[in-house]
Formats: sequence, C-alpha cells, structure tokens
Amino acid sequence: MQTSINQTLHSSAFCILISFSHSLLIPDDGTLRVFISVVYFIVATAGVLGNLLVMFLLYSTHTITTGTINFFVFNLALADLLFSLALPFWAVDIALDYSWPFGLAACKAVSLLTGLNVFASCFFLTAMSLTRYCYVATALKPGSSLCNRSCTFPVTTAIIWVGALIVAVPRARYADLSRVGSGNDTACLLRFPEGTAWLGINQLLRVVLGFLLPYAIIILSYLLLLRFLCRHKLKGSSNTRRKADISKSVAVVVLTFCACWFPYNVLTLWSVLIQLDIIDMSKSFYSAQTYFFPLANCLAFTSSCFNPVIYCLVRKEYRTALRNVFFKLNLAIMSKMPYALNSEEGLGQGRQLGIPLSNVYRISLLPG
Repeated sequence: MQTSINQTLHSSAFCILISFSHSLLIPDDGTLRVFISVVYFIVATAGVLGNLLVMFLLYSTHTITTGTINFFVFNLALADLLFSLALPFWAVDIALDYSWPFGLAACKAVSLLTGLNVFASCFFLTAMSLTRYCYVATALKPGSSLCNRSCTFPVTTAIIWVGALIVAVPRARYADLSRVGSGNDTACLLRFPEGTAWLGINQLLRVVLGFLLPYAIIILSYLLLLRFLCRHKLKGSSNTRRKADISKSVAVVVLTFCACWFPYNVLTLWSVLIQLDIIDMSKSFYSAQTYFFPLANCLAFTSSCFNPVIYCLVRKEYRTALRNVFFKLNLAIMSKMPYALNSEEGLGQGRQLGIPLSNVYRISLLPG
C-alpha cells in the first residue's frame, strides 16, 4: 500500500494528498514502520503518565496560580496530554501500513489535536520565554510590569489557545478518508482542492508559525535578557534566586524543544520549497523523506510529550514534591500489608497490622 500512497502523493491530477502522519515514506519491508509504531506507543504512555503527574504536582504544591509562569506550564502539559492521547491512533495507522480503521470523525479529531499541540506548544514556550525575561528585568522594579498582574496570564493563555485552534482548524477541515492502493484501503489524508497551493501554504505556515517566528521571539528575549544582565547587577535575594532558577528551567525546556524539532522543520521546509516549485525534487530529497524524516518525526513527537516533565525535573521544589508523593504512596501501600508481630511478653499471639520501622522513620523525616 505504501507504494500506492507515494504515487498518489506525486501524480494525482485531481487533488494533492498527504498523510497526516506527516508524509512518512517508510520502506516497504515494514521494519521501520513497526519500530516507529512501538516508539509512538511508548511515548504516548509515558506522555500521558508524565503530563498527568506534572499537572498533579502543580496542583498539589499550590503553585498553579494565575499570576505565575506555572500557569503556562500547566497549559503546556494539558496540550501535550491531549497530543499523547492522539498519538496511539497514528501508531496504529502506521502499523497497518496507513490503513485507517477509526472512521472519518476520528480522522478529523486526531488531526486537529495533532496540529493544536504543535502550535500551542510553541506559543506557550514563547510566552514562557518572554515571561522569563520579564521576571528578571522587573526584579529591580517589582509591581511595575504586566508580569505582576494576575489578569495577564489567563488572558494570554486564552489568546494562545484560540490562536492555536484557528491555525489548526484547516487540518481538520481538509482531513478526509480516501481509497488508495490495489486493496482499496482507507487512508486518513489531507485532501486539498485541485490546482491550489494549499499544501505548500499549509506546510509553510507550520514552519513559520510553529517554529521560525516563535524562536525568533525567543532568541530576541534571550538577547534582551543578556543585555539587561550586562547593564544591571541584581542583588542576591531569595526571590531573585528563585526567578533565576525559573529562568534556567525555561531555558532547558526551550533548548530541548528546539533541538528536537529542528531536523523535522528543516525537512518540512525543504518539501515546501519543492511544492511551491522553488526548487526541483531530487533523489536526495526522496532519500531524506524515506529514511530520515520518520526518525525526525519520532524525535519531534517525543519532545512534545515531555516538555513539562523536563521543566519540573529541573526545579528543586518539584523534585522534592515528587519524592514526597512516592513516599506517601509507599506508606499507603505498606499500610495495607499484614505483618506478623509475635509477642514474647505475654501480650498474646494475635496478629497485628504494622508498618516496618524503617518506613516510619523515613516518612517522619519528610517535611510537613
């Protein structure tokens, strides 16, 4: 079926079709398809558990308030959670050689969630970087910036979600089921009108709005921050140190996201230039799409699921909260296990429920 899809991609006179699993042109032996499907399932499982844990930590530590950067982190985790729930559908699609078994409604919904995550993640990371600069730059003048207004974060969050939804809706609009291959299999594809440049425009928007523009803003915020730090010497207060820790956490997430998405966007931009007839298709492009694009796609999807997890693991207070969660979970499990406490002092031979003293001692050391 893969050969038929590839022929459809390049020779159809009626419409332009492209798989919503990002045009993965995977070799016919199926080895790479199986590998990618397994990776998708692993990433989806870890993404669901990891992002739920991040949302729980933010909620349980009472740090998800409308006036802090963690409000953006919570929404970033929500976007990645939705994407993690959609990823198994693409895993099944690839494993079945692009035979979509879930129907038209699922095709449109999963395609929408995929596009929504791509744009929402970039937009929230951009907002986090700008807030990072705002935090440090306003350390000398607390209360004088929009960063210190409680209404700024929910309003910005609403704008980000609406904007991401607007640019992702065309993916759901043009997602359709098409019969392809000699076996007349059903595939979930993007189907654009005949004789239009919608395919190239769609991918160009993906690269510009989902990578180039956000990272141009992020780099600008870093340059402004460096200039500010060169001109000012901040006092070593606890609040300033805390904001510096937040800055480091955001920087790690942003750099990781950029590194993971860079190969994917380079290959996507290459295909855009071909689709807009700016450059000619070559054998090297086909080889890159066949062998390197699937791996770049896996790397990009993996990053989308773990952005908030990385952020929380870098922060000391969340690592401490995570240890507390596991200790309390261990205590709850151990309290349900019966232990035979044989009395040798005439207290009877009955059985009692107890907790090992080592566990009690460890729990007693936890902060209240």
